[in-house]
Amino acid sequence: MKLYHFTSKHHIYRCLDQGLTMGTIPISIDPPEFIYAYQWMTKNKSFHQSWCDNPYSKLPYKRNDFRITIKFPRLEIKRRRLMNWLWFCKNSPDPKIKQAGKILNMFGDPENWYIYHGIVRKEWFVKVFKRPE
Repeated sequence: MKLYHFTSKHHIYRCLDQGLTMGTIPISIDPPEFIYAYQWMTKNKSFHQSWCDNPYSKLPYKRNDFRITIKFPRLEIKRRRLMNWLWFCKNSPDPKIKQAGKILNMFGDPENWYIYHGIVRKEWFVKVFKRPE
């Protein structure tokens, strides 16, 4: 399966060196609460990602400076660590995941989102593109 991960110019070198390691599912903003070790990807390869633009993001940098194309090995798909986000929200026994889904699903195109539980290895990266200016 081929998916895309978008990242900022100050995160791209860590991604290329270590793979995707820092992903979280935000559960709460106030107080801040996260579930760690979940990496985000999308089927949508367009650099226009509504979740990283105003009004959804107030960060002082672009989170879509680079697009990493990832090809997941079949074994990883069979292990069920790669999950469609909407399926994960619906089937998770954790009420915090269900609540997070209700909020996060308002930010763009969640039908295209996937999460991977664990580290997405750099060896699975197929291509890296810089956002056209």
